[in-house]
Amino acid sequence: MDFDLKITRRTLFPSQKGGRPEHRDDGLRGFVEPEGLVEMSRLNGKSPRISSGLYSGLFAGKALTACIAVLTVALLASARRAGATEPEEITAQLKAASALHQRADYAHSIPMLKQIVRASPRNYLANLLLGEDLLSSGRPQDALVPLRTASQSRPDDLVALDYTVVAAQALGDSATESESLESVVARSGGDERHLVLWATFCLDRFRTLETALLTTRQGEGAELRITAWSNPEGSETSESLLEQSAAADPDQHGIWGELGIAQFELGKQVEAQTSLKEAERREPQEAATLRLEALLAAADHKWQAAEERLLTLGARSPAELEKALRLWPPALAPGLWVVGAIWDCIRNRAIPCPLVSAPPRGGVGLSAKDLYAEGRWEQLKALPEVASNDRSGWLWRGVAHVKTGNCQQAIPALERGLKADERQGSFYLQVCYANEEARVEDRLSQAGNQGALHGLKGDRALSLRNEPATAQKEYAEALRSRPQDARLLSRLAEAYRLLGDTTNARSTALSSLAVDPSQPSALQTLVQADMKERNYPEALIRLKQLVVLLPNDAWTQVELGIAYGQLGHPDEAVHFLGPRLAAGFPDRQGVLHAQLAAALRKLGRGDEAKQAAAEASRLANESLDVHAPEGVNAP
Repeated sequence: MDFDLKITRRTLFPSQKGGRPEHRDDGLRGFVEPEGLVEMSRLNGKSPRISSGLYSGLFAGKALTACIAVLTVALLASARRAGATEPEEITAQLKAASALHQRADYAHSIPMLKQIVRASPRNYLANLLLGEDLLSSGRPQDALVPLRTASQSRPDDLVALDYTVVAAQALGDSATESESLESVVARSGGDERHLVLWATFCLDRFRTLETALLTTRQGEGAELRITAWSNPEGSETSESLLEQSAAADPDQHGIWGELGIAQFELGKQVEAQTSLKEAERREPQEAATLRLEALLAAADHKWQAAEERLLTLGARSPAELEKALRLWPPALAPGLWVVGAIWDCIRNRAIPCPLVSAPPRGGVGLSAKDLYAEGRWEQLKALPEVASNDRSGWLWRGVAHVKTGNCQQAIPALERGLKADERQGSFYLQVCYANEEARVEDRLSQAGNQGALHGLKGDRALSLRNEPATAQKEYAEALRSRPQDARLLSRLAEAYRLLGDTTNARSTALSSLAVDPSQPSALQTLVQADMKERNYPEALIRLKQLVVLLPNDAWTQVELGIAYGQLGHPDEAVHFLGPRLAAGFPDRQGVLHAQLAAALRKLGRGDEAKQAAAEASRLANESLDVHAPEGVNAP
């Protein structure tokens, strides 16, 4: 397998111990909204201080205006420095634009800043202020170009990159967001704040992609395969998961060769031969097929045939050959009487193998599509830059980066190509996000940063592994060194809630809010506890606070609709539930549509109520069909 995945989910599938993760009536499975408001209390001369979590709070109305106001002191200082190298006219314009910016007078600051940028395209401060003002005025797409220019103008400065992340998040542009976060981690030298932000983003994207895949049978196959990769090679668990994965989606690239290799490692040669026949029928030139052919040939002492398969693999991709040689069973090395460079490399693992550093052979003139089909990863990466709208090209390039061990370049490419093949793209994105999160844990561990490390381990246990007991222990350990960390307290509260400990969940969430009254996660925990106990008036108070902090958050809107409906306000219930359900908010059992139907009936909107009730019935029946045991017809 390609990666040592630390993100394991032992409770994803019914066949595994523990059953499925928490499934709530509101359609969210194990949902935890990203939290973390921006605290711009000090600048340290480089970038705004953003609390652990994602940047989502920065784009929450008043918080953005406040943070920009705090930046102004440093920005005006930059303007004075810039005046030493800019013409007097531009310096004067910058001073005037900065004053308008400080007053949030965007209608006048934006045109003036655009004029300055036309005259001085690389002016750092003008581009930064223009990007911020466009962002503040609800134009994140327009903000990206000046923010990128500002970032390129001062590579040692992090402010523009931080705001680029905010703009990308507002647009839902995961490619730009991931790329910017990777850049800010590199430029900051791996400071704790940005490392944790990057790891949190990886966890959040992993969970989002996983949730989307698990809605289909084929997607479950991909998730089973990812879980298999997190188990030791050659283990019964890994082989069993790969077998289930192949059954769920037999068309996955490389799955049959991969299954056969796992069976071979366990000594199940008959099963491995059966998998090889399927692999040769479906993907005769796939790397895993060639590896399995080589292994089975070597097991029969057909050394020349095994060598031919490995050399074919190396001619296409030295990286694939390196992997095959690294994972080759030591007991399957021939004696010295069998000559050949392949066998010299296998017998002398301590010496660098020249075959894996040789360039690929053949494939000259092939298109990107054909290079991808033949697994010529190094040649695919060497092609000219992909066109921005070529989704398939981005996907192929991203997979090539994954296969050659470069997840940092793979992630933005895969995000840009995700729509070309969502199952394939999501699969490799999850692999890379798992790998990158693990790298952050390793860096925090090497730095001795136990507070951040335990907090991140808690996030992983809570968000992905569905292990609130483990998360509770990790957060408690992190809080030993950071007892007043509002985010850690809010996450600990969520762990308590998932454990059914409502008393500690409430008290811990309130402790978080005492430190930071704007912690969305703490407010969400209180809402969920109140809703479970049917304490709708109190839940409504918290939901009104949440909707101010996260005005576009779907979960908050839906919960508002439920609370209003339960309190006898059908008009508000329809106002909040209707648009979100129409936009596709998850309602797998039809519960939300049934509540919408009830509210519509109370308003006398009979036809709409019938439509909502019919949809509720359809979803409920679908849910029964999906969860019916095999061979049993759902009633």
